[in-house]
Amino acid sequence: MFNRSALLLVAGAAIFALDASAALAQDTTRARRPTSTRRIPVTKEASAGGEVTVRVDTLTLYRTDTLQLPGRVDTVATTNTVVRVDTVVQTLPFRIPQVGGLYFGVGAGSSLPAAMFNDSDHPGWRVDVPLGYDIVGSPFGIRFDAGYSRYQPHDWVSALLSTAQTWNFDGDLKLRFATANARMTRASVYGLGGVSYNRFKDILENNAGVLSVGNAIGGSAPPANPDHAWHSGWGWNTGAGVEIGRGRTNVFMEARFNRFQGENSNISHVPVIIGLSWY
Repeated sequence: MFNRSALLLVAGAAIFALDASAALAQDTTRARRPTSTRRIPVTKEASAGGEVTVRVDTLTLYRTDTLQLPGRVDTVATTNTVVRVDTVVQTLPFRIPQVGGLYFGVGAGSSLPAAMFNDSDHPGWRVDVPLGYDIVGSPFGIRFDAGYSRYQPHDWVSALLSTAQTWNFDGDLKLRFATANARMTRASVYGLGGVSYNRFKDILENNAGVLSVGNAIGGSAPPANPDHAWHSGWGWNTGAGVEIGRGRTNVFMEARFNRFQGENSNISHVPVIIGLSWY
């Protein structure tokens, strides 16, 4: 029985070796697989019937491939924003604003009797309305003026004379002597002169000691029956003033000397006024 079992074992091993050689010879295109140097134990067990059982242990090899990836590079972009402010300073030529053209105004003040006129009357009050045209870019201009004055007589003639009154209508040439400007404020000095047409009443005239009122002539004393009617006479006037303005408004102050022909003598008075004018 032992010989029979040995014979079977030898025969099986021979068949296994022949099969492995044939398989290896047939597959010559494949790469030779790695072989294990570990011996596979083979044990035999006898079954109840006396048969031998062969146990084959299969060894499986695993191949691990290590893949190394390139490192991660993080790119950080830094942006610096520079704001540049260029300040351009432009120097403009300083120019005095020239105001001219048509203007009108209104003024009030006092009128001072002059020469012989002040012997009979006190200084009175006056209103004035100027209307003119200043030439832009030139110191010259023209002006028209209408004014009214009233005077109270002195006590020694108050019984014979009522309130003296004058109307004057002047046409003048105007000359601005100097003009200056500070902080957009104008200041100018001017002179004017021209002809004057006058209406008057109740003014005591003195012609070389002969007193008269209108067409009523007395002597060294006022006439007993004075003439209270309106009379007229031509004359002339001249004066000077100063004005300060801002925008289109001016404040002005001026004094003028006015002389005109009465019925028997020259009559003079000096208006002094302050007022406003607008271009």
